Amino acid sequence: MQGSTPVECEVLNVIQGAGIWPDCDDKTQLLQAIQKIATASLPTRQYFTEDGSFVVPERVTKLRVTVAGAGGGGGLNGYRIGEQSEDGQASSVTYNQEVVIAEGGKGGWSAKTTAISAPHGGATNGDVNLVGQGSPGGNGTTSQDGLTGGAGGNGGLAIKEFAVLPGETLQVVVGAGGTTTADPAPDYSGNYGVDGYVIIEWV
Repeated sequence: MQGSTPVECEVLNVIQGAGIWPDCDDKTQLLQAIQKIATASLPTRQYFTEDGSFVVPERVTKLRVTVAGAGGGGGLNGYRIGEQSEDGQASSVTYNQEVVIAEGGKGGWSAKTTAISAPHGGATNGDVNLVGQGSPGGNGTTSQDGLTGGAGGNGGLAIKEFAVLPGETLQVVVGAGGTTTADPAPDYSGNYGVDGYVIIEWV
């Protein structure tokens, strides 16, 4: 099909360039073509905030995964001397027995210990492995007399590209943020480490 004016020719070029067969009875084809071209030009991604699996879509041969470990729990306010809050858990992506891991941050120490700074988590097997660039650790709990526990460590961050085949499966594990064991009973959830995450992107 050919247009009779320069404008019609331009419109037809867009429609046909998007792989759509021109149909004079369908008045939405230009819109369809623009949406299809715009979608194809942007990377597509899937976010994981819990364990799961990812199946490589059709025509996709390369993936980029970003793996963030969870933050450690914030330290207590000093009522439990020498106690450490819960560590953040590691997140990971496994493809063909290759495991990319982002470690969780360590839990913070209570305020009356000498070492209250919690180490950040690292990462392994990524093309890029960063210490402490994943999910943040929790803040230390402060008591009425002003004693504050140390902050939990941040999780690590790994970034890796995989050459893949459509239909293959990647396994995803998302680490949980570390908690405090505060006593007495008030809600210290704001001092918990933030859960990890995984992002899988493809074009």
